[in-house]
Amino acid sequence: MFRGMSDYARGLAITALGVLIITPDALLLRLISADHWTVLVWRGLGFLLVQAMIVFARHGWQSAAALRRTGMDGLLVFVLFSLSQCLFVHSITHTTVANTLVIIAAAPLMAALFAWLMLRERVERRTLVAGFIGLGAVALTLSTSIGHGRLDGDLSALATMLLLALLFTLLRRAKDRDMLPAVAASGLGTMLIALTMADTVIPPAADWLWLALVALFVSPVSFALISIGPRYLPAPEVGLLMLLETALGPLWVWLVLAERPDTLTLAGGGILLSTLIANGALGMIGRRRHFR
Repeated sequence: MFRGMSDYARGLAITALGVLIITPDALLLRLISADHWTVLVWRGLGFLLVQAMIVFARHGWQSAAALRRTGMDGLLVFVLFSLSQCLFVHSITHTTVANTLVIIAAAPLMAALFAWLMLRERVERRTLVAGFIGLGAVALTLSTSIGHGRLDGDLSALATMLLLALLFTLLRRAKDRDMLPAVAASGLGTMLIALTMADTVIPPAADWLWLALVALFVSPVSFALISIGPRYLPAPEVGLLMLLETALGPLWVWLVLAERPDTLTLAGGGILLSTLIANGALGMIGRRRHFR
């Protein structure tokens, strides 16, 4: 499908397709009536099965060895991704979709700050400034849930954002190794955590279609594509494409379920999206000047 393309075009197409597939994720989770722990059991299992097939297609009978080669970083990726998936679904079901996605959208900026602190990477001043602006936008979004019974969901989104930022930083540190086997194994971690919390693993019959879409297609396929894209596409442009989920995710929920974002959430989201777009655009301009 992507043969004959330049590396840049291939990265753009793969990442964009992955982001478009994940945009209805929040809507599908809202359409499911089962307890979120029950959802996570099946989401984790589906993620594990589909990602394991992708890993097997890449490594064949050496898949177990590929998992071992991920080392301690792979174990950390396993833990962080498992926890982030649990917290994400908890957030989606305990606050507005807009709040969840706006808060999580700050992850690339926080990842840049973590890379500066943990990896001693040189980070542009504009990215550091953008990171602090992003934190302000997140704080504004969090303020909308105080006194409205949604703070638990917002704090789960904040924890998800921080875990994903750490995950991105770890993946960057281990960029010389294929970490997909560790990401795939995290589906097992998610499932095991959920099994300890779920009252039942059998969802209502009306949920099976939505659950199958989430567990077997939307979640595993989108993450597989998004994880491949950055091999061919510069990080600033990957970050810009990821904004499609922040913009379209709440839109689908608004159109189907009539869930309108709060005014302050829209303001915080607008500030955050503008900051991310400006930072990404400046990064692309700087990169093109560098290669002239």
